[in-house]
Amino acid sequence: MTDDMTEVSLDGLMRLQTAAHDFAVAKAKRIVGAVIEDLRGRPAQGMFGDVAARHMWDEYCWSLQEGPFDDDMGWDDVRLGSLSGAFEGMVRAVIETEIEKLPRHAQVFLSAKAIEVDLDMDEDALGNIWLDGMVALIVEGVNSEASGRNLDLIGPARGDVIGYEIEGSGTVWSALSDRGEAMDLFQSHVDEMIDPDGDLLELAAEMVDAYIAAAREDADGMTVSEFFDNFEDQVRDMLTERDVLPALEDMRAGLLERLDG
Repeated sequence: MTDDMTEVSLDGLMRLQTAAHDFAVAKAKRIVGAVIEDLRGRPAQGMFGDVAARHMWDEYCWSLQEGPFDDDMGWDDVRLGSLSGAFEGMVRAVIETEIEKLPRHAQVFLSAKAIEVDLDMDEDALGNIWLDGMVALIVEGVNSEASGRNLDLIGPARGDVIGYEIEGSGTVWSALSDRGEAMDLFQSHVDEMIDPDGDLLELAAEMVDAYIAAAREDADGMTVSEFFDNFEDQVRDMLTERDVLPALEDMRAGLLERLDG
């Protein structure tokens, strides 16, 4: 009876190790993205007072950047642990679910990557599946993304912050901005501006009202005044549909890119 053996050169072994490493890095990055998308799909719970969190991902990031929040949650004799601890447990559960979907070889490679970055781990563990290590590796990636976000636009001072973040466009915006009126209007509608599904019609109507009022104020002679008297509704509709709403949508897209980028 003979043993089947495969000889691998040192160069071949190094290429194999590099391939396994690259595979693990790619898988870890994919799982980080899947965890973030999962949290983005969960509604915000309103746990942070005057923070305009749109989903659980916003709340997790706020907790990470502004916490830890270690006060026990609960009522009467029921204790639920700390808020930060609850977030950590939720993220771990999501990560474990993603890891369970992986084939064994992928879990082995991810475990090897986790062992590589943990100086206290014995290298003899290579080839085994190390769940805690994989989870810790993914948590580090999730937290890196969470801590790198600029959350000023959802924070309590978002009304003031929007003035530094927004890039206006359109005829109405330009005119109101020159008059120093545009930002006052935007500050009272910042929550609609950072909500992908927020209704922008009220803000658009206020902008058009202000623009027409300014146009009447600046008008010289009865001709222009009569024009507005006769055609104000048509002018209002045209400005709203062709200038203000498209500009607001573009501005919102820019704000969300800054917030979620």
